[in-house]
Amino acid sequence: MPKRPDSSPSNTLPRSSLLAGSVTGTVASVMLAIVLLSLLTTGATMFAVNASRYDAEVVNLAGSLRMQSYRLAFQLAEKGKADAQDIAHFSQTLATPAMTSLFGLTTPEDLTRSYQAILDDWQRISPELTGQHPDFFIHQVPEFVDRIDHFVYELQAFSKQKLQIMAIIAGLGLGLILLLALFAIQYSRRFIVPPLYNLLIASQQVQSRNFAVRVQEDCQNELGTLAKAFNQMAEELGQSYQALERTVEEKTHRLQEANNALKTLYDCAQLLSMNRIQAKHFSQVLDRLIQLEGFAAIRLVAEEGQGIRTEFQAGEPAENQSWHHHALKQENQHLGTLWWQHTLPCPDPALIISVGHLLSRALYAHQIQVQNEQLLLMEERATIARELHDSLAQALSYLKIQLTLLKRQLATSPATANGVINDIDNGLSQAYRQLRELLNTFRLSVKPGKLGDALNDMLSVLRNQTNASILLHNQLPSIQLTAAQHIHLLHLTREAVINAIKHAGANTITVDCLQQGNHVLVEIADDGQGFNPDHSKAAHYGLSIMNERAESLGGQLTITSAPGKGCLVQLKFALQTQDNNHE
Repeated sequence: MPKRPDSSPSNTLPRSSLLAGSVTGTVASVMLAIVLLSLLTTGATMFAVNASRYDAEVVNLAGSLRMQSYRLAFQLAEKGKADAQDIAHFSQTLATPAMTSLFGLTTPEDLTRSYQAILDDWQRISPELTGQHPDFFIHQVPEFVDRIDHFVYELQAFSKQKLQIMAIIAGLGLGLILLLALFAIQYSRRFIVPPLYNLLIASQQVQSRNFAVRVQEDCQNELGTLAKAFNQMAEELGQSYQALERTVEEKTHRLQEANNALKTLYDCAQLLSMNRIQAKHFSQVLDRLIQLEGFAAIRLVAEEGQGIRTEFQAGEPAENQSWHHHALKQENQHLGTLWWQHTLPCPDPALIISVGHLLSRALYAHQIQVQNEQLLLMEERATIARELHDSLAQALSYLKIQLTLLKRQLATSPATANGVINDIDNGLSQAYRQLRELLNTFRLSVKPGKLGDALNDMLSVLRNQTNASILLHNQLPSIQLTAAQHIHLLHLTREAVINAIKHAGANTITVDCLQQGNHVLVEIADDGQGFNPDHSKAAHYGLSIMNERAESLGGQLTITSAPGKGCLVQLKFALQTQDNNHE
């Protein structure tokens, strides 16, 4: 593995002494020279080979001419004349293309003259082969054969010379090609490989996120251009990487702030969604907001009209810094103002708007909650007053009248006062019993969200007061009913069961609570002695209170009874929303 250079900001790779000029031009010139030398060497070799294609044949033919000369001389000596066929064959041998090729441009002049001399001698002596002087040819044969031998020697020398020239050309071409190849290798090792190696090292540094690395760019060729482009690329990559890191850090910071803001909104929503919103919850919301980046001080001003206002504050405000505000409104009602002082970076406006909505809804819900509590308290007091008026107030008024009668009887006829005293005693007992019933009614409670458990608890107390069997069939889901509906339904059921216990003499009392679509049906039935509803006391406090509770529920109370046929009390009312059920 190559050793990586130092990654310091001022790091610069070692300088290479590069040749001026184009690297690709130099390499191309060397390659072109090699190709040209190869072509020249190959061409020269092919030319030499082409020029030597008849050498062996010419030597053979020259040798055969010598043998043919001896054969013709033998025929002359033996027969006195030569065979015409052999003479023709000798002439054909001298005129073959291989022999006539000696008149070419590449043939040496001496060799051409030797060949021409043989032709001339043959032309001169050939006629004597068939003439009257055969001895002439015989005497010329040694000289003619010597000339042929000399011609053969010249042919061999010429062939050898061509082979030597071809070898020299091939050797020179191969040597020049080797020199050029060595030059190309040396040139690459000295002037191409080092810059490329430096670029490789620099690339590894860039891969290791060292964008400060630079390579020398003082050469005027492609490698210098490449070095300049690499340096520019490294610089741009460094800038881009730094910008990307800053962007990532900024995005990460924003995501963290958004996460903190969402968590704060969630916590604020949790605090402001309590069943009962109190002043401490608003302070806790401001304490959570002041922890977010950008808030220096926060102040919540809740306005109730007529100059009445409540302030909650978190953080230490700066005297020389301005305040920003956001109005808190709900249902076109101005509820207050959220004030804050901020630092850099500024808080997210969307966060402030969201918190403002939460605070507006909380303040509005707090007002509605207080109003509902006041209405419930007033209604409960009205119910208590109504109960006292219809029970104890009437009983006490009756006792007051009886006491006045007693005083008169004692003044006029004391003997007849015992009847009045008995009436007063009975009235006091009845008033005391009614007081206990009222106390039991006022002490009645509903377990949170569970109407069935409250009915069971209430009926279990009443079961101890009678021998009758009290049965409960409840199918009402508590989530469908409001708290006020729970209370009215429980009181009305208790009143109907108590009336059945006190007046019906029943053996079985059944309580059925059902849901029919969007309505609630409650039935209290007994198998007692019954009564005539038309002849019952219209002002009886129990029935009147039951009717008032049914009206408070927005429903209808129906009592069905006849002497000896028991009694059926039916309550039916529609399910309503939380906003419409504040009773």
